[in-house]
Amino acid sequence: MINLLERFALAHTQVTRLNADLVEIVSQDQKFSAKVELKLTPREMPTDQGVHQFQVTARMLCRGSREADTSDKPLFTIELVMQAVYRQFTGEPLSFEVFSQNHGSLTRQLYPLMHHQLQPVFKQFGLDQVRLPYDLFNQPQEPAPQRQVH
Repeated sequence: MINLLERFALAHTQVTRLNADLVEIVSQDQKFSAKVELKLTPREMPTDQGVHQFQVTARMLCRGSREADTSDKPLFTIELVMQAVYRQFTGEPLSFEVFSQNHGSLTRQLYPLMHHQLQPVFKQFGLDQVRLPYDLFNQPQEPAPQRQVH
């Protein structure tokens, strides 16, 4: 697997969707379990003055429920969609196919950016007790998945 972060620089990000639903008011001492899904979808872009670039749509979905709750309905749901543009700065130009096969390596950069965007939403909802991991562990012996759940 190629680590695209060694060849591509993050040139631009833009939040394109933020949906958040809180079903009911919760107390500060309420304990939660939260599941986070992150899905990356690469898109081809035209070269810019001969520089290869690609767009990645990153969709993060966070659903939380009370730890003791067995209901299928989440207590809160937050969806964040971010567009990211990556420009190649070194090496032989990569094709879209190669970029697509290796785009999971971008997770380690995009996840912390999205995490940073979600923290104020949790605070506004009164969910200060929700703590998402700041980083996703990296296992180089396995291909990076397109979706990770925590």
